[in-house]
Amino acid sequence: MNGIFAFLLVIVFLVISINFFMLYRRLRRERPGKPGKAAMQEKEAAKWRGREIQRRLDCEQEEAVRRVELRNKTFELYEQVRRKAAAAEKEQRG
Repeated sequence: MNGIFAFLLVIVFLVISINFFMLYRRLRRERPGKPGKAAMQEKEAAKWRGREIQRRLDCEQEEAVRRVELRNKTFELYEQVRRKAAAAEKEQRG
């Protein structure tokens, strides 16, 4: 009787220990670890792309401001030429 009882205890101990081992492996595998080298490179590439996009947007915005300033100066010059032409025409008639 003691032999059978000891044999059952050994089998139960083995089954429980195997269950704990499998559970430990599963939890270790599913646990999020440190990001790998590829993930770090991708993160750096995403930051670089973000900075590049921001730089392009800034350049486009500066260019748009410059175009608006040049357009306003051109309209002012057109207005001056129109006034001079109107004044010259008025002098010729009058």
